[in-house]
Amino acid sequence: MIKSMSGHGRGATADESLRITVEVRSVNHRFCRVSVRLPGELTALEDRTRRQVQRRVQRGKVDVTVSLAGAGGQSMRLDRAAAGEWIRELRGLVADNGLEASPTVSDLLQLPGVLTGAGAVPVDDSTGELLASAVDEALRAFDEMRSNEGADLAKDLGGRAQLMRERIEDVAAAAESLPGRVRDQLRQRIADLLGETGAEVGEDRIVQEAAYYADRADVTEELVRLRSHLEKIDELLASDEAVGRTLEFVTQEIHRELNTIGSKTKDLEVADAIVVLKTELERLREQVQNIE
Repeated sequence: MIKSMSGHGRGATADESLRITVEVRSVNHRFCRVSVRLPGELTALEDRTRRQVQRRVQRGKVDVTVSLAGAGGQSMRLDRAAAGEWIRELRGLVADNGLEASPTVSDLLQLPGVLTGAGAVPVDDSTGELLASAVDEALRAFDEMRSNEGADLAKDLGGRAQLMRERIEDVAAAAESLPGRVRDQLRQRIADLLGETGAEVGEDRIVQEAAYYADRADVTEELVRLRSHLEKIDELLASDEAVGRTLEFVTQEIHRELNTIGSKTKDLEVADAIVVLKTELERLREQVQNIE
């Protein structure tokens, strides 16, 4: 099933003394980038959590935020003294090294000791499993949202691929009638040029020139490849794998074939159809950028 790269999911688990809440958000990215923000007490579980997310996500910039509280719903408490100490240290570091960056509130909240529980929040060996369960619940909601958006994307892409398929047949029809139209155009142009002199050019010569032009403008191979690429898009949209990168490659190949057709023939009917095809292809490529 096609999945969008953007999504959001939330999960929470608790035992008799601890409650863990996880939020997962993602936006488009060429590769898979996972950022995990954990309370100081859970820092040791960062790599494990990142790997858990990476097993479910192929592409996208994913932010995972974890909060910790007592099971009774106790919220975390800001230790102003610890925060003040961190601010002084960080400002000194910035000044001593000529840095331009300054710590943000978000940065401070991630530092050890700045946020503490309203009461003792015990963390033991079972905490890792509790966190993994919350992450898994958040990922299920996250995947559901991405799948729903992916279904809408697949429907839109399928419609655009069908429209392109119809326009390709317009190109094929125009290309098929091209020799006859070139012959008629040549005959008329020659008649106009030689009309006053009374000279004549044999029909065989006109047919020969028209055939030569038509051979140079033959786009049969390009049309075959275009049809094949559109069939590939249909296959990818029906796949259960992450196909975003492959779709990007296919759209690049379609663009290449359209450019080749446009350079081979200067026929107005073919050119008009190519303009429509490129317009739809650009819309299709924009949507492909959202697919995992």
